[in-house]
Amino acid sequence: MTQIEHLTSDRLRQSYTRIRHKSGLTVCVLPKRAAVTYAVLGVGFGANDRMFRRTSDAVLTPLLTTQQLPEDTVFVPSGCAHFLEHKMFAERGGEDAIARFARYGANADAYTTPDLTAYLYSTTEDPYAPLEILLDFVMNPYFTAENVARERSIIAQEIRMYDDSPMQTGYYNLMEALYHTHPIRDNVGGTEETIREITPDVLYRCHAAFYRPDNMVLTVAGNVTPEQVMAVCDRCLPDAAAPSVTQRILLPEPPTIVRQHITAQAGAATPLLYFGVKDTHLSSDPMQRLRYASAVDILNDILFCKSSAIFADLYGRGLINGRFGAEYEHTETYSYALISAETESPDETEDAIRSYLADRVRLHDISDAQFARCRRVMYASSVTAYESTEDMALDCLDCTMDGGELFSSVDVMMQITKDDLIDVLDMLYQPEHMAVSVVTK
Repeated sequence: MTQIEHLTSDRLRQSYTRIRHKSGLTVCVLPKRAAVTYAVLGVGFGANDRMFRRTSDAVLTPLLTTQQLPEDTVFVPSGCAHFLEHKMFAERGGEDAIARFARYGANADAYTTPDLTAYLYSTTEDPYAPLEILLDFVMNPYFTAENVARERSIIAQEIRMYDDSPMQTGYYNLMEALYHTHPIRDNVGGTEETIREITPDVLYRCHAAFYRPDNMVLTVAGNVTPEQVMAVCDRCLPDAAAPSVTQRILLPEPPTIVRQHITAQAGAATPLLYFGVKDTHLSSDPMQRLRYASAVDILNDILFCKSSAIFADLYGRGLINGRFGAEYEHTETYSYALISAETESPDETEDAIRSYLADRVRLHDISDAQFARCRRVMYASSVTAYESTEDMALDCLDCTMDGGELFSSVDVMMQITKDDLIDVLDMLYQPEHMAVSVVTK
């Protein structure tokens, strides 16, 4: 049975409709008078999903972390989710998906992350015909030995291109320094060796396991109505959710890091420094993750923005050239903070960052004015996102896929206190969880 709820934010003066379609698909419709309508269909299958099992036992947890793998474990080659994303656009009936979208004036694209695969389109014309195409080609795969072999050579070229990227080298070296077993260590695209293991049978098996409506979220923002979006879903999707369950499997990840330093020569014009902190404070509760991540985001803006003490110090001493910043990733199974810089003196810059963080942890040096300013800036940025149908659709997808809803992020952000920042400062920035990746010329 289809379930409908209307979500409203008095703070933002915005609303949208969230629907649980009878097929199991979660649909979020964000009507907005805009020049462009933007739609994205997210699938809960990403580069990290390397082991799974299928069962009809609905009481099983969706995620199993265990050293003893079940006998019915299915092993997936590295890069499979990305490969599958490419192949979903394959030609069928003499026309590939991109051409089908173009016939209706829509631009289509897709991307794969460690945690999901997303298929999207934007259009200034009729939004519903492209939506039918989106649901059709994602739900109905077409793989042959010939088209998989062709795609393998294309993806191999893409992998070689990324292997030559100093930024990619620095990032993945850092992940290998931080993580022992978690697949976040591995390149989203896989390697030339692993993609040789990908066959039509492997792709069909992964599609059957993960490309189910109950493992997907559709968000549409722009000149649409919930009723018309649902009419398209009714035409394109099954009448009931499939009974099978897919359980993801991960090996246990130790709390320690693998190594403190790793250096590689990769032709960087200016040496690159990637300073990482492995965060071991994980939670299966979406609201706890949201609150914790919101506090870290505000904290990192205070610590590492262009007006921060560390930026002024490093720039003033000529250690960085202005390319300096921090980011934070926080999920149910992995979490890390990353400070990156271009610097001719990586060792000296690393020492300065370590000393700076140690002082901040020791002194709890966060002023009320800094806290108020950074939270205000982040709130303004969140409000501005509602001016773009693309930002609305993508933000709604991420929130919904993580088990939350679009408006909760702003509400939680405004509930964060300076004491919350002090707490995460003490928990996150521990010296034993820090590692550094350097890429030289």
